[in-house]
Amino acid sequence: MLNKLIFKSIPFVFILFFIFFEFTPNYFFQKEIIKPYMFFSILYCWISSNFKQFSPISIFLLTTLYDLLQGGIVGITCLFFLLLHYSQRKKFNDLISNDFKETWFRFIIGITIYIFLISLTIIFFNENKIVLKNLALSFIFSIALFPLFFFIVDKLSNKFRGYNE
Repeated sequence: MLNKLIFKSIPFVFILFFIFFEFTPNYFFQKEIIKPYMFFSILYCWISSNFKQFSPISIFLLTTLYDLLQGGIVGITCLFFLLLHYSQRKKFNDLISNDFKETWFRFIIGITIYIFLISLTIIFFNENKIVLKNLALSFIFSIALFPLFFFIVDKLSNKFRGYNE
């Protein structure tokens, strides 16, 4: 019973670790290090790999925590991931193979839309200027690291799939 609870909580602990890692201040030679959108990538991988591991309430809580730590408008990340979760549940192409290139392409489109919406809300509501160089580098790093994150999450998801059902 305790083992099942521990194994069932591994995705949540993994995601909370990346939330913590994304928001810790790291400095190198007095300049802030540019970080990819790790939380976005990891949660996207978990939902794409096995959407049954996360209920809509757990997605709501994780993304609300992320938005609160980010300091922007609360709810945009939640809405995005709840729509992703819903689309994964309603997917009818089980007979068509899920190629990794398709998943990666959908991730690129999704993160582009997400970053555009977040940037638009920052400009519209906060009247802050966005540093395009940092934003572009974070975007590129997120896309480049997605295959690694997907591989790790897919292995963990397959290993603990029996405990989550």
